[in-house]
Amino acid sequence: MTGRPAVLLINSLGTGGAERTVIAAAAELRKRHREVRILCLELSPAQTPLPVVQLSRMSAATTGFCKLAALPILAVRLSRYVAREKAGVVMSHLFRANFVNVLARLLARSRHRAIVVNHTRVSRLLSEGLQGRVNWKLCRWLYPRADLVASVSAGAAAEGARLLALPPGRSVILHDPIDTAAASAAGASEGAAQAIVCVGRLVALKRFQDVIIAFARLAPDHSGLRLRIVGDGPESPALQRLSERLEVAQRVTFLGMVADPARAVAGCACFVSSSETEGFGMAIVEALAAGVPVIASDCAYGPREILCPSSDPSRLLQPGAEIEAAPYGILYPVGSVSALEKALRMVLGDEALRADLSRRGPGRAADFSVERSATEYERLLFPA
Repeated sequence: MTGRPAVLLINSLGTGGAERTVIAAAAELRKRHREVRILCLELSPAQTPLPVVQLSRMSAATTGFCKLAALPILAVRLSRYVAREKAGVVMSHLFRANFVNVLARLLARSRHRAIVVNHTRVSRLLSEGLQGRVNWKLCRWLYPRADLVASVSAGAAAEGARLLALPPGRSVILHDPIDTAAASAAGASEGAAQAIVCVGRLVALKRFQDVIIAFARLAPDHSGLRLRIVGDGPESPALQRLSERLEVAQRVTFLGMVADPARAVAGCACFVSSSETEGFGMAIVEALAAGVPVIASDCAYGPREILCPSSDPSRLLQPGAEIEAAPYGILYPVGSVSALEKALRMVLGDEALRADLSRRGPGRAADFSVERSATEYERLLFPA
């Protein structure tokens, strides 16, 4: 290990995209003989081969009010850890960790370089009730006081810089490091499956109901076709009831949380991302790496940047628009079940199109590989 250690700070280590990002980035940087420490604000449910330090005994069961009240205390603890370990930079991920990172500078006078990583569009906070409004106020106050605000997509970076009035030069794009090699290997090892597949937490913003309805409409014309839904969350019971009401329950499989989502995606006829909003779209990249054709809602932000890199990431398909055949997949307007159905019929009914998208996908996915993204992490965490 060389140089002063860098700290990756996150709320906890679970199975979400930000958590996977921290683990992948830390592992790759340690391979490059960089000294990286992982700190969590609270106890982590996930096991990782990397050493992890927890700043409190809080957990997922701790109330939101207690977690909010603990921010100044955690900032002091972070400051003490930084001083003790002589860390030069703290890169934080997710809202609470970001707040603690900057507060350690403001309240505890820590001298570390503070980089906050934004994994979603900050504007969504305005529609998330009281907690969202509190987080919005804290973002407006604290993010401009960070040394750097990194966002995982170009659209999110542009929106954040504008809404948060970030000083010039304080906003950068930092793509998630994705294990595209593992996804590609999974694709090579699996045979073809007559299945549509979706991956993500089963929450309202993911709009999995759109996929189930579109699947039910085209199912009579594709007798062997199935739908796989990978993930878990509060919407699971409602989605299962919907599949029963539409009489496709026998052909819809809810796989829940799986250890290797890439293996569940590999070999499928099509991958669908139906989100109302995204920070980036890690599962889209993993599907591309596995050679699975992708259909994605043209939401803010991420899918357009991945599937149509030459276009303006802020130019999104509006309600009532037609589907768009992008170089690396098909885009459709958010929430349009009829457009999603049309896109599915196009991909499932055109073998040449599926083959072309399968061929193109891995090359595009390589642009977001662990190695490439970790190089950007290294540049920010260990400046020359």
